[in-house]
Amino acid sequence: MSKVITGKQYSWSELAKHNTENDCWVAVDGKVYDITKWVPLHPGGKEVLLLAAGRDVTNLFESYHPMSDKPTSILKNYEIGYISSYEHPKFVQKSDFYKTLKERVRKHFKATDQDPQMAVSIFSRLALVYLLVFVSYYLAHYTSKNFYVNCFFAIIYALCNSLFSMHMMHDSCHAAISHYPGVWKWLGASFDFITGASFLSWCHQHVIGHHIYTNVRNADPDLGQGEVDFRIVTPYQTRSWYHKYQHIYAPILYGIYTLKYRTQDWEAFVKDGKNGAIRVSVATNFDKAAYVIGKLSFVFFRFILPLRYHNFSDLICYFLLAEIIFGWYLTINFQVSHVAEDLKFFATPERPDEPSQINEDWAILQLKTTQDYGHGSLICTWFSGSLNHQVIHHLFPSIAQDFYPQLVPIVKEVCKEHNITYHIKPNFTEAIMSHINYLYKMGNDPDYVKKPLASKDD
Repeated sequence: MSKVITGKQYSWSELAKHNTENDCWVAVDGKVYDITKWVPLHPGGKEVLLLAAGRDVTNLFESYHPMSDKPTSILKNYEIGYISSYEHPKFVQKSDFYKTLKERVRKHFKATDQDPQMAVSIFSRLALVYLLVFVSYYLAHYTSKNFYVNCFFAIIYALCNSLFSMHMMHDSCHAAISHYPGVWKWLGASFDFITGASFLSWCHQHVIGHHIYTNVRNADPDLGQGEVDFRIVTPYQTRSWYHKYQHIYAPILYGIYTLKYRTQDWEAFVKDGKNGAIRVSVATNFDKAAYVIGKLSFVFFRFILPLRYHNFSDLICYFLLAEIIFGWYLTINFQVSHVAEDLKFFATPERPDEPSQINEDWAILQLKTTQDYGHGSLICTWFSGSLNHQVIHHLFPSIAQDFYPQLVPIVKEVCKEHNITYHIKPNFTEAIMSHINYLYKMGNDPDYVKKPLASKDD
């Protein structure tokens, strides 16, 4: 029998109206909370709560508080009612899998006397990637007049930008570097300044969209939103003749990702306030300043200042080469972990035959939509920013990447106990081939992945 709800009920559209520092509501596990008074008291800072404001953040709340149950007891003080409808698919009731996993991870950190967000290696990594990005920028723009030498340095600069993003920006957006909100905030601003891309927009795309709705079409921004796409990766998209060749052209087009992203963050801030299907929260003055200064610094340091040393046509060549390598590096790193053979995809209720809820426990869905690769390889771990442990990252996003290898045996053990498959490829080559093979099969075999026969009320 369904549980009878007797308290005040709010629709998701009503919840969405309360998304500011002075009027902040969230929904967790079907209940609505007015946490306005908690915003200035939150140990994780107000920025994290403002990112979550006006949304159902059930799975974010659980995955970002893995080491303590105290936040749950605090949240109860702010309950005001129930949520009656959902903006995006909701997940079914939690299983014992994630509860057991979190308990064992807590025991591990307690037994080893480690802080999951603090370690010498965290800050030594950050120091190294900042050094690499500044040195490579100088080499790529001001040390040579030789066209081919500068092309080589442009590639090096792109690789260092990629490492900077994978090690600093990615950890910062997940609040996985220290316990101090100011650290995440200023590190994020440095991403705007150095790359010219919006950290706030990335947080919405990645934290609010991708991490909650992994591989859910029209909810996960990483899959693309519309029915028309340059590639077909879910059975819910319209198939076109050119998709037969997507395994060839799609990886090539990944190179324009960074250029696309800088346009996308403009749309999120200025045009329609959305990143794919994800609403962008009201930007603070700090966010706006970081955005504007980031764009100006990008234009100045990538074009205006280097034009004193290079002619325009050569500089454009260096810029495009660096951007394409940067785009390939980032996109391939993410695609091999989620768009690959043996992984699952879901959809949102835009058609009668699409399910309105995800008939999976959220944590188990992370295992079904994500794969690891190259365990034990220091090279894979360093060059991927530990995202060769993508499953661990999705289950525990607020734990620093330095600890991911330690958690692998724990996740394997709990998966075995609950009869859940933990997808792991032995190396990067097999991981990327599983991505290419998936693109080929989806483009050439209409029956490779069929629509699940799930009703809207399942």
